[in-house]
Amino acid sequence: MQASAIFHALERYSSLINIMIPVFRVHVEPGDVVVAGTNGLFDNLYTNDITALVVCSIIDGLKPHVTAQKIATLAQQRALDKNWLSPYSAAARENGYHRCGGKLDDITVLVSYISSS
Repeated sequence: MQASAIFHALERYSSLINIMIPVFRVHVEPGDVVVAGTNGLFDNLYTNDITALVVCSIIDGLKPHVTAQKIATLAQQRALDKNWLSPYSAAARENGYHRCGGKLDDITVLVSYISSS
């Protein structure tokens, strides 16, 4: 499996370039959808926003890369919305800071539809 080879390479060479790369395994089954992203995604969209986009994309028959683009686009729109109560601004308020709006940051999204081999 190619992903497994990538994980082994990351584990093996991360010490050479002096970075910490978290490596973990998750059990998946056919029909599952995996969404991975940078903090720019999760600072600006709630899990239910992402889930709704994934469900609509699957119903519409969209490919994973198109779903990822739709998610990234919405995250970028929310990052620019000064009135959006984003996950980032909600967490800031819980910690005593008055914040409203999204958080400008890099946004990277990967989507995989798991199927049987």
